[in-house]
Amino acid sequence: MTKTDFIDYICRPYCMFFKEGEKEEMACLGARVAEALVEKSCFDTLALGVYEKDAVAWLNPKHDEILFQQVCHGCEFLSEDCEYRSEGPPEDTEPCGGLILLALLMANEIIDHTVLKGAHEPD
Repeated sequence: MTKTDFIDYICRPYCMFFKEGEKEEMACLGARVAEALVEKSCFDTLALGVYEKDAVAWLNPKHDEILFQQVCHGCEFLSEDCEYRSEGPPEDTEPCGGLILLALLMANEIIDHTVLKGAHEPD
């Protein structure tokens, strides 16, 4: 799967940081985890159009703790660029698009914490 593919189902619909036409050199770990789950057939990208951004999904403490441990903790953006996980984040801050998608998938019981474990590591 190419970066162009996940731009269509992660970045464009879910990421507040995505800017059309700008080349990004790096992808968030959430997007890379979601891509790995697609490659493992854990969910179908064609069915994602039914999931609208919903803060309830990523603010759910149960899902948030799992996502922090399995995704955010290993993300290279965590220490410097991640306002969502910073101390005292701005009120309107959202997580990266990958984290939003993963939270929506968990909230809709498409995936659970077991599929996240090691998802970004090679088989």
